[in-house]
Amino acid sequence: MEVRGVTAMFTPFTPSMPGIPVIVLDLEDGREFTLYNVPYEIVRAINKLQASGPDTLGERETIFDVIVDMREFIGGIGARLERVVVDEIDYATALYTAKVFFDLGGIYMTRRMVPSHAIFLALLFGRPIYVSKRLVDEQEMYGKREGAAVYAGEAEEEDEEEF
Repeated sequence: MEVRGVTAMFTPFTPSMPGIPVIVLDLEDGREFTLYNVPYEIVRAINKLQASGPDTLGERETIFDVIVDMREFIGGIGARLERVVVDEIDYATALYTAKVFFDLGGIYMTRRMVPSHAIFLALLFGRPIYVSKRLVDEQEMYGKREGAAVYAGEAEEEDEEEF
C-alpha cells in the first residue's frame, strides 16, 4: 500500500513522562500505519526535513540533522534509491523491517533496514514508501482487539506480498 503522508511526532504519555516517538504513515486507502518507539533523532530529523519542527541551531545535532542540511553531497544514494517497503515483522521482538531497493545501473540491490531510517531516506530523496497490506491489516486487527499496536504471534509465510 502506498504511503501518501508521513507524520513524525511525540505522543503524549503522562504529564511527568516524555512522549513516545512515533511515525504515522497515511496510506492510500485512508488507513494509518504507526511505528512506535522510533529513535528520537529520526523524529527530529523528519520534522526538520518537512520544516514542521523547531529550528535546531545551537542545539547538539545528530548525523541525521547534518544529512538533511547536506543532502546534495550524498545525492548519489538518492539517485540510486528506488523505493522503500515496510514488509516484515519479527513477531518475537515486535520489530518491523523495511526493504530499501537500489538500482546501481542495472544491478539491483536490496537492503534490509530499520524502518524509520529507511523512511527518512525516502523522504530525504523524494522516493515512494510502501507498507505491506498484511502488516497494516494485522496492526489494525490487533489495535481493535488489544487497543495497542505492539504485538507478537506466529509468522505466516506468504509467497507474494500485496503493496
